[in-house]
Amino acid sequence: MRRKIPPTSALLCFEAAARAGSFAQGARTMNLSQSAFSRQIQSLEAQTGQTLFKRERQRVQLTGAGRMLLEELSPQLEALEATFYRLRTRDNPYGALNIGTYPTLGSRWLMPRLALLAQAQPRLTVNTITYLDNDQVDAGLVDLAIVQGDPPWPGFRADLLMPETLIAVAAPGLLAGPLRNAARLLEVPALQHTTRLLSWQIWFDDMGETLPARPTGPLFSQFEMLIDAVKYGHGAAILPELLVRRELAEGTLIQAHPHRCTPASAYYLLTPQAKAGTSRIERVRSWLLREAAAGTGT
Repeated sequence: MRRKIPPTSALLCFEAAARAGSFAQGARTMNLSQSAFSRQIQSLEAQTGQTLFKRERQRVQLTGAGRMLLEELSPQLEALEATFYRLRTRDNPYGALNIGTYPTLGSRWLMPRLALLAQAQPRLTVNTITYLDNDQVDAGLVDLAIVQGDPPWPGFRADLLMPETLIAVAAPGLLAGPLRNAARLLEVPALQHTTRLLSWQIWFDDMGETLPARPTGPLFSQFEMLIDAVKYGHGAAILPELLVRRELAEGTLIQAHPHRCTPASAYYLLTPQAKAGTSRIERVRSWLLREAAAGTGT
């Protein structure tokens, strides 16, 4: 069945006139004569059965129907434009690419690798998009995304990127050295990440020990702030080792207990299903998987 949609040319003319508030300016934007431009608007009004503009001398104003159409049409035109951009550049190994990541993982693990990628592929532009929670990953915005958790990820192809090792850390001024009795860590404030409230439980369970008390320390929505809080002696925390390698090497943090926990949940590299097969996305995906497998750098 044929879709009852006005011609795209009429919709573009409508948006141009609505943005400019003038048929004359809209016609120049569309590179049309003013009479041809007006016919496009008249055709659209006839097909919708609505008056979309109030004509006032040399200016035009949107009617209520016109405002509704503009509000709903503009994002759809932008989405359509983005679709055709992706289609035109699908097999182009160069251009722009959006990688989604958590803020601290992005600055501490991804950024050093993107510097190497820029040297290897200087004609590729990589943008980063950050989120704090997996529910914020938008397949329409990202071409690749790094997440921590467990599959499946509906609408995405998921590649195992790397496991996650959790360790207990504290400031050297807070503890004289690593503790043998893990329960004593709960005697100092047990700091937590808002999206990782089970980290202490997971770490104790992995040792085969019972968590002696529910952690009641402050909550932090970003790992960067949580790491700083531990460094400044506010308490101990269970953190992904790859996020604190620099501090452990510098001595600004110590491993507060020898136990290392590698849970089943891990880091995954996601590709939106609709974008799988795009040349530049596949090249960066393969490169990141190789980098993670090599385990080099920070």
